[in-house]
Amino acid sequence: MVPWFYIFTILSSSFFFFFKSSSELITSLPGQPPNIFFKQYSGYIVTNAQHGRALFYYFVEADSENAASLPLTVWLNGGPGCSSVGYGAFMQHGPFRPGKDGSLIKNKYSWNFESNMLYVDSPIGVGFSYSNTSSDNINWDDTATAKENLQFILNWFKKFPQYRNLDVYLTGESYAGHYIPQFTLLLLDYNRKPNVKPIKLKSIALGNPLLDIEISVKSAEYLWSHGVISDELLDMQRTICNETRYVLEYIRNETSNECSKVWELRTEEMGNDTVKDDILLPTCVSSNAAGRLRTLGNLSTMHEKLDKKVGKVADPCLTEWIDLYLNKPEVQKALHANTTYLPYAWEICSGPLQYRLDDVAMNIIPLLSNILKEHIPILLFSGDQDSKLPLTQTRKIAKLLARDLKLVAFDKYGPWYDGLQIGGWSRSFGGLREGKNITYLTFATVRGAAHEVPYTSPSQALTLFRAFLGGHPPPRKSSTIATSAA
Repeated sequence: MVPWFYIFTILSSSFFFFFKSSSELITSLPGQPPNIFFKQYSGYIVTNAQHGRALFYYFVEADSENAASLPLTVWLNGGPGCSSVGYGAFMQHGPFRPGKDGSLIKNKYSWNFESNMLYVDSPIGVGFSYSNTSSDNINWDDTATAKENLQFILNWFKKFPQYRNLDVYLTGESYAGHYIPQFTLLLLDYNRKPNVKPIKLKSIALGNPLLDIEISVKSAEYLWSHGVISDELLDMQRTICNETRYVLEYIRNETSNECSKVWELRTEEMGNDTVKDDILLPTCVSSNAAGRLRTLGNLSTMHEKLDKKVGKVADPCLTEWIDLYLNKPEVQKALHANTTYLPYAWEICSGPLQYRLDDVAMNIIPLLSNILKEHIPILLFSGDQDSKLPLTQTRKIAKLLARDLKLVAFDKYGPWYDGLQIGGWSRSFGGLREGKNITYLTFATVRGAAHEVPYTSPSQALTLFRAFLGGHPPPRKSSTIATSAA
């Protein structure tokens, strides 16, 4: 017979873990559509009790009967200073998108059809995340962010131990090209420690990432080829001041007259209403949005105004409705957010964070190389209408990585498919491991997509995400297409 006190111990422990996670269970979000059967949680994970630091998260269980066996995907947005909850969850691939009337619209391309999704507002000072130590908001940097993210995931698993054995995927976009690789290497170091239970990291994915300031930001050729800038301006950017020089001068607060003149002409030729995230999309012309344009934190000069747009499949003023929705007291209460009554309104890319911009110039390519050497596959994907971090530059970086690591091309550069339509173009590289061909590196474009890929091309993004979780390249031309063509 099992001793009664042993049974009591097990039941007490189970109840404790249940209580810890259920205390942040979202019973229902305001405006949520009916018949939602997956669970949602949100709240704070304390990462430093002494400083009073806490990161805000939103966790969406997989919309599947097999949720407990599906992987856990962690998503980080960039900026630095942009909310993963606002951008990642409510704008891109979460289960709901806010409408103009304050209701939530079900996203039929939500990534939680394939995975449990964990969105983290990182670093401190982003979204609802906060610190009770005011100095924590000053000179935050990549190293501190990586350490904080590792502490977050370790503490999150303590609150949600039922997900501790799942396969883990790290994903993000833009400046998360800095966040995710550094987080990954810290996590791998943690896994090598004695007497710890390793986190089952499987792969990472980076969308339109900033990886190397000498390569990633150069967009003149891209803009010229799309008819956005003139021959004369292209020549000026080649000979007088390119994007790399401009960004570096901005970081050092020493913008030269030469660069200033080139950038004035560039702004004039592109026009104030051109969306830098996606040169094909219109700006939001909502009367509400017109007076509420937000800037990208302390990168606002580089990125200029954050355009409110979504394009072909969603409301072009979506970020406006997200802003209105997440500032409602009843929404914050349902999300267990803003429990300390922050002295500022929630904004998608704002808050008290002051990031150390020197880190923007860091070359992340060697870190990606180290991750690949650890046999952690990497997906680099790019929306092909993004002029901030163009696909041409990310493709160059993928080629450099494959060459330096002597990876073998597993396929020719060519189209991949989202159903019957071309979803984009891709190429994959790999090598032999234990007698098997393993895909280690994939570069993929997403056709018609913006800087935030799932925002404007949600179906293609879901197909790409499904392939990423499956550990294989995006699908090439299918037998269905061949049959129909015949």
